[in-house]
Amino acid sequence: MNDKTSAGGRTLRQEQAAVTRRRILDAARTLFFENGYSATTLKAVAARAGVAVQTVYAVFGSKAAILTELRWMVVDLPQADAARVEAMKATSVEARLGHFAHSIRTRWELVGDIVRIDHDAMRTDPSIRDQVRPAEDRRQAGIAAFARGLVDDLGVAADPPHLAAQVDALTMYPLYAQLVHIHGWSADDYEAWLYRQLAEAVGG
Repeated sequence: MNDKTSAGGRTLRQEQAAVTRRRILDAARTLFFENGYSATTLKAVAARAGVAVQTVYAVFGSKAAILTELRWMVVDLPQADAARVEAMKATSVEARLGHFAHSIRTRWELVGDIVRIDHDAMRTDPSIRDQVRPAEDRRQAGIAAFARGLVDDLGVAADPPHLAAQVDALTMYPLYAQLVHIHGWSADDYEAWLYRQLAEAVGG
């Protein structure tokens, strides 16, 4: 029975495994955020997910492996990636900046809690910094490509590395968190502000 193929092309066994994996990730995400990465045990994650702790070990092997998978959810977020694709296809500076600002807002709005978990984990476990590096390298490469595209595709008069540095600073999660969570801005307020700052960076 478990090996029958579902409408999505996966066996029922594979679908059940995917559901279990998702439950563990969701449980860990909640507990890491609420209680802190270092204070959360795999036993607590298992209890929250409603599975045996042996299942958590079998699926992920370690707490760090769970955090790694959560981290890549930030990098590979379909909703934000779709807006970024639209940005790179846009043929005007205004449209490109608008779609890009929306992609950043969407990413931090949906998965900013995971970035906060990562920051918390790095404070208690310095080895996490090395694990974060591939995701950060991916982010920097995306920002560099965005800046280069503004110059090469749309004729923005700017030095690409200098422009990329500005985009990097403007789009960091702690800035979003400061404005939205500390100062009470809405996500719409942040997106509109980010658009204006990006427009200023490219020369108005």
